[in-house]
Amino acid sequence: MSPGQDRHHRRPRTPTRRSAPVIAVTCRNGEHFAVDPDNIERIEHHGDTVVVLTDGTHFVVETEFEELLRSISRHRAGALAARSRLVNGYAATPTATRLARRAGSLATTAD
Repeated sequence: MSPGQDRHHRRPRTPTRRSAPVIAVTCRNGEHFAVDPDNIERIEHHGDTVVVLTDGTHFVVETEFEELLRSISRHRAGALAARSRLVNGYAATPTATRLARRAGSLATTAD
């Protein structure tokens, strides 16, 4: 660590394949790129798979139509699950649980 560098300042984690907010596709010309599934307006399939973005850009991709749909649905399911774990914009913390005995469950009767 160089002098004057803050020990607590770290670069953001690189998204893993499971947490990446984008999906990777390959154009027919061999160019690889990533696209945010939320920016996909529609996917057309006329022999070739065409991805149409919300800004009107069209990409002819090598990725199969069904595989692309699965990638998008996995992305959206993951985003929905992540949102469901948030409470008022913050990560929900589990509440402590306490076991309590029912009244009279261990009571002995005196004759």
